[in-house]
Amino acid sequence: MALTDLLPTAILVPSLNRPGNIERTAASIHENTPEEHFILWCVSDDESKAVLDRLGEWYLDDSDCEDRRYVTRMNKLLEYLDDAKTVFFGSDDVLHHDLWLGHALKALDESGKSVAIVNDLHNVAGTQAVVRRDYLERAVFDEPALAFHPDYEHNFADNEMFAWADIQGELIRVRESVVEHLHPLFGSTNADPWDEVYKGCRESYWRDQARFQARYQEMT
Repeated sequence: MALTDLLPTAILVPSLNRPGNIERTAASIHENTPEEHFILWCVSDDESKAVLDRLGEWYLDDSDCEDRRYVTRMNKLLEYLDDAKTVFFGSDDVLHHDLWLGHALKALDESGKSVAIVNDLHNVAGTQAVVRRDYLERAVFDEPALAFHPDYEHNFADNEMFAWADIQGELIRVRESVVEHLHPLFGSTNADPWDEVYKGCRESYWRDQARFQARYQEMT
């Protein structure tokens, strides 16, 4: 039985003080995802919540949480996904192209693997993936039931997920599944290309890289 015949895909989107990105991201998902899906956002600011309320989108309000790192918010969102067969770890700075999810689900079905990296059109290593929900019980080698290791500030959490999946023989890359990354390094059209989120990611890059390199040695 194909994954598309079972339960819907949960699309997780943490958005931090970027209300201007929400409507574009939501529209690109709904317009290009005929497969059954639901979006679960994670936001903190009132303006973002107002946009999501107007659009009728589901969201987790983490305004009372001091730790708003990407990894923390993604791991938190997993607690609400009992009805999902597959999960897409998304973001608010991407454009979903036509049939992106269908291509990824087909690749998972045909390969029998658990982690399908989508094509972001820029980074050959990939940054986002569709993942089987049951695989997340072993997605982090030393932290069962977490999608991402909690020590990362932002960067390289996805690198670790993909590296560990590859070591286990669970990784596949799907070029036909396009989720275009609108990062300023690639010529973003965002109103504020280097906003506070991007600046924070840049500041923590080398710390996260060192953390990943050390953990990769443990994995192998």
